[in-house]
Amino acid sequence: MILRHPLHRLRLGLLLAGCGAAMLATLAHAEPIGFATAPAAIVARVMNGAPGSIVVGISREDGTQFAMQRNAIGQPGRIVETTQPDAQPLFEIGSISKVFTGVLLAQAVERGDLALDDTLGKLLAGQTTMPPQVAAITLRQLVTHTACLPGMLPDAPGLASGQPFARPDRPQLLTGLSTLRLEHAPPCKGPYSSLGLGLLGQLLADRYGKPWDLLVQENIAVPLGMRDTLQHLGGEAGRLAPGYERDTPRTPWDFDALAGAGALRSTAADLLVFARALMAGRNGPLGAAAERALTPLGHDGTYEVGYAIRMRGAPGHRSYFHTGQTGGYRALLVFDPAKQQAAVMLASNASAAAARMVDDITLPASPAPARRHR
Repeated sequence: MILRHPLHRLRLGLLLAGCGAAMLATLAHAEPIGFATAPAAIVARVMNGAPGSIVVGISREDGTQFAMQRNAIGQPGRIVETTQPDAQPLFEIGSISKVFTGVLLAQAVERGDLALDDTLGKLLAGQTTMPPQVAAITLRQLVTHTACLPGMLPDAPGLASGQPFARPDRPQLLTGLSTLRLEHAPPCKGPYSSLGLGLLGQLLADRYGKPWDLLVQENIAVPLGMRDTLQHLGGEAGRLAPGYERDTPRTPWDFDALAGAGALRSTAADLLVFARALMAGRNGPLGAAAERALTPLGHDGTYEVGYAIRMRGAPGHRSYFHTGQTGGYRALLVFDPAKQQAAVMLASNASAAAARMVDDITLPASPAPARRHR
């Protein structure tokens, strides 16, 4: 029997327990958050005085607005509103990094370098021997969480240290795949798998002979002018907002071979640039890959999924989104191409209520499904 990685069981617990009774009560009695909600109001409701920093950005056809707050423990700071994108702190964006991996795959498919039906057995031939079910996993299944993979390799090193992605490195990843036993043959509807998207990022790095983060820089960040989206901080380390889980400081996460699952740091301003490029479709700066990235490919058991981006609603009414979480950070990216609206929330406290924001913003955009007649 394959035991699910503890990270799976912790994800929901961190979200609910981390919010705290006061925050949950505040959210339960508040009006729904939408693209028309003032960013300052979102900051106050999502952070609710918790320590750490938060930036909320809203992009609409009539302009872009930001609101920022920096709180010490027990000392909420002043909320600052601005239309300027400058001087924002950096945040870990966690699993929103998966959307960048999805766009890289969409670009590779557009170029003909890879195909969605390429299998692990084909792409890793001569490098490792895998069980038949693992070798048969396709890129389509990896990018849509339908590969039947666990959230992480069983007994992955680094979990006990609070750094669940610092290992495995590439050799350890290949060794783990060689001994991995799946509960079911793919495709499956879930589970959500950081292992799968991290593996996809490594396969892209292998294909182009460059580290995943360099692929992000060359193919997405630099072309879009996203100067603050990076994995390795270098001289920018001082701009990273200190992370918390409730009132407890948390150490930033490190990534190796699974960087494509969650390694990026960014700003709200940069992520709004990314959202606008995706909403622009093939006529925008990402070209046909942007349109491809938003094409539904499968269902992960909870949401319809494109190239790692989740979606709700019927064609023409869809909203697209992804949340992110690391040990001390929460993040949300959500956008509606039909209305050309986008929202970003980045907080350096894992208790920030990103999931409530997703439901508030995306559910109203999803018309009631038509009744099916048998």
